[in-house]
Amino acid sequence: MELWTFQRYQSPRLVIDAIHHEPGSALVSMRAGAHEYRLAFDVSDAADQIAAQLHSLTDSASPLWSMLRDSEPDSGWHALGTFLDTHSLIGEAGDTAADALAAQAARIDSCIAQTVAAILATLDSTRRDAIARDAAALRLHLDRPASARTLFDAHDNPFDAQVEPNFYLALLRIEFEYFRRAAPLTLAAVDLMLGAFSGAPRASAAHDARFDTVGLYDEHDLMSHLWLVASSLVAASGDEAQRLPCADLPAVSLSSGLEFMRQTELITRETLNRWGENPYVSAVDALNGGYSPLVAGPFIEQYHVTRRFVEIIAPLLSMRLSIPLRTMMFRYYSEEYGHEALESTTCEALGIAPRLLAQIVPLPLHFAFVDALTLLADADPVSSFAAIMVVEGIFGEPPKMSLRLMAAVKDNDAFHSVSGDHEELNESLNHNSISRDTFEWIAAIDPARQAIAMHRILFLLELNHRAWSGIARFYGAQPTLALHGPYGRLLDPRG
Repeated sequence: MELWTFQRYQSPRLVIDAIHHEPGSALVSMRAGAHEYRLAFDVSDAADQIAAQLHSLTDSASPLWSMLRDSEPDSGWHALGTFLDTHSLIGEAGDTAADALAAQAARIDSCIAQTVAAILATLDSTRRDAIARDAAALRLHLDRPASARTLFDAHDNPFDAQVEPNFYLALLRIEFEYFRRAAPLTLAAVDLMLGAFSGAPRASAAHDARFDTVGLYDEHDLMSHLWLVASSLVAASGDEAQRLPCADLPAVSLSSGLEFMRQTELITRETLNRWGENPYVSAVDALNGGYSPLVAGPFIEQYHVTRRFVEIIAPLLSMRLSIPLRTMMFRYYSEEYGHEALESTTCEALGIAPRLLAQIVPLPLHFAFVDALTLLADADPVSSFAAIMVVEGIFGEPPKMSLRLMAAVKDNDAFHSVSGDHEELNESLNHNSISRDTFEWIAAIDPARQAIAMHRILFLLELNHRAWSGIARFYGAQPTLALHGPYGRLLDPRG
């Protein structure tokens, strides 16, 4: 962490109630509230001078503030500034809080307006009407409190395809639950945006008490989440909204953790077999070893997943897990922390300017994937442990996707150098064993909890499958690489 110093104030002023100095005295006293501070000097002339200077410092425009801010650490001026600051006697003169709230409200209102306009621009009236109906219905779910470990009641469970057969409406319900816990500013903005889509807009952010802080939450993430919600709202009335066919849940009974995981692996394999080859894999194979933006796409999106990856582990660290499980989760966290540096280097090797990585808006389903995993880690460790399989791969399965991608960029030496190191690191860490490793320590899981977890794993599988298909759609049609920017605009990777 960076050490705080008084030199970091933008417009400092001395905040005290009174300064007292008797002529001829070598003592200066300051009073601030109930506290009094005395400064003793060798001679009264020095005390006279300091008293006058302290009076001057109550004015933020005083030239003495420049002298204090430019002072060397071992100087008397620096010592004075440090004394005043460590006793909480320096404050910012400019009261910009109201302006900051107003500016943030304007940014959020603009973000909502631009998102709605960009989403609706190419849709006909029939599709717009469908979006308005869905937005109005979804808005009713926004005010529910954050749920307990079950997240949703059985009759209202969006993870269950029998309850909510529309994938995108289910995803939005799950996103709302994530926003309640991790992104309340976004939740409030989504409420305003759904109002705009439904034709029943509420007051702007400037008149909404929920927008009560500035600088607490990330506004780029808010923008990315608004695009995720709006894109999903459109997709919910599209031709591919229905849930994909999944394997039936087995007849579960009270069993050990390892038996539960074995059954979960079986329905995972059966479900993936039903879906067949992902469109992204088919598109990469069609390149016949050639290179196209389609190959760069996963590494760009993976950067955004990896940047947030420790979020899906962090909630587990505060739980009172058994010692072996707690130890494993802390180790998993430490082994994943900082991997985004490897991913960003990979993106640079593929020709993407580093500064653009912060401007990219992740493709919606990749962003949602991390949200869903984080929500489960916060609410349900059983589902979270099983979900590691979705992230890291099924135990015993080769990394087919990685091998295909490495073959597609075989002539890019810079890429091979950095990406190869990352793949080698991942293999050495045995992360595709973590799900089994965790369930080895769980002696019993009741049938209801197993069924809940299996529904959640099947949803995550579908989310991941659709996210990869989204990479194929966005990057596959590009003759030259373009990045996904705000409001669906394209960004030049070179900046």
